[in-house]
Amino acid sequence: MEIFFTDPEALEAAGVSDAQRTLERHGLHAGAPFILSHDGSYDVQLNRFLWSLPTLGVRSVHSWRAYALDLLTWGRFLREHRGKTVWHADRDDVTAFHRARRVSPDPTQVVSASTWNRAVAALDKFYTWAVDEALIERTPFKYYESSRHSRFGQQVRVRNNRAVEKAAKRSNVKFLSVDRYAAFRDIGLRGQLRTGTTDSTFRGRNAERNAVMAELLVTTGLRIEEAASLCWPELPDLGSQRDVKSVPFDLAPPTAKRDKGRRILLPNRVLRAVADYAEIERSLMLDRWHARGCPLPAGAVLGSQADRRGVRIPMKDGRLRKLPWSRVPPAVRARLYLVDEQGHPLGPACVWLGQDARPVTLSAWESVFVRASERCRTYGIDVAATPHVLRHTFAVHLLSALIQEQIGSVEKDEMSSGVYRRVIGDPLDHLRRLLGHSSITTTYIYLDCTDQAQALIDGAVDAWTSEVVDTANHVSQEIHGDSAQTQVAAPW
Repeated sequence: MEIFFTDPEALEAAGVSDAQRTLERHGLHAGAPFILSHDGSYDVQLNRFLWSLPTLGVRSVHSWRAYALDLLTWGRFLREHRGKTVWHADRDDVTAFHRARRVSPDPTQVVSASTWNRAVAALDKFYTWAVDEALIERTPFKYYESSRHSRFGQQVRVRNNRAVEKAAKRSNVKFLSVDRYAAFRDIGLRGQLRTGTTDSTFRGRNAERNAVMAELLVTTGLRIEEAASLCWPELPDLGSQRDVKSVPFDLAPPTAKRDKGRRILLPNRVLRAVADYAEIERSLMLDRWHARGCPLPAGAVLGSQADRRGVRIPMKDGRLRKLPWSRVPPAVRARLYLVDEQGHPLGPACVWLGQDARPVTLSAWESVFVRASERCRTYGIDVAATPHVLRHTFAVHLLSALIQEQIGSVEKDEMSSGVYRRVIGDPLDHLRRLLGHSSITTTYIYLDCTDQAQALIDGAVDAWTSEVVDTANHVSQEIHGDSAQTQVAAPW
């Protein structure tokens, strides 16, 4: 069994006319994975599940690939060790799979508990879907029920998969210190030397584009899918924002995880860096593209009258309609090319362009970060940065700053019994909203990474304790007289 990915341009080259629309008519998207069996055959139902992932709440391209990889691993195990297909698996097969993946005598074959749980979640979704589609009678997993309280205080019953390991813990959050991030940006992405001068042997392309993207990720906490989907016309007008440090920006729901749009803060200096990139590197790419006759890729969508509010694009019935950016999904953004009133192409709508003036793909961004990290290591700088590491970096450093700010406000105000909520709850909830987390429990993982957090909290609580004790002693002396020496303990 092997994984392949849908490529409209390859279909066009093979003679399929209007490949993009043909794929969309069958519910497929560019980059959608599909699996071929060991003999090259195509399991329609298995791949129909992969096609259905966007409608099952799985929107990220990375998640599509992860689901396909988990299904592939499971299918290979069943064929090679159990002589079965995924459609005939039972509970004994799940037990054998766990033994091979988690307690194998070969340590190179053992995966972490979190990796195992991720695979169980993917397979559980697959088999639940197969039962709903009447393709199988029951899933190969065992379940048990438990109860929990909803956010509205109601008790609800939850079905839990017994294959999930309760002892699984989140992996340690990886983030960069300020110094290591600066080295990654300047030496890894910009091609500088340790001295700050330009390395004449550096052969990297689009250095400033890559550095600006890194600055955007590390100062906003955006996911790479969200940042890569930004379109030039929707960005705030820099000219009217020169007197502020940051500008509020509403992230379009279709570009965010689980369609949860949110408001982020775009630093003014990052917006200026984006504008500089557009004026220099991006303009040069567009000039070359115009010199080649403005070639359009397969399935290009032509948009007009683009502004901050939206863009005018053709609907399925052929009519033009002005859509707000909040309703334009990433798949359309990646194929959106703007035209003027006469229909002459102006260029892609996406901010980030490659050498061929096409939007940079997610896999290309991953490669950029890998190469930059490797370059840093050649200079003795131990950096393994990815776009998500920069998101973690933003979260850890911002949380530390928010806690310090909150500690200061608590120390200035009168201490109250809500000190813990104010010191921890408010900064965490603020960070949760900026990162787009559905639950604050997801944001808790960053708390252990703030080096100063515990010391700051302890200091605040100590100050509060001292004030409570001093106040209580003062009250006691007023009641019993100056001779009273009663010492009142803290209320815990």
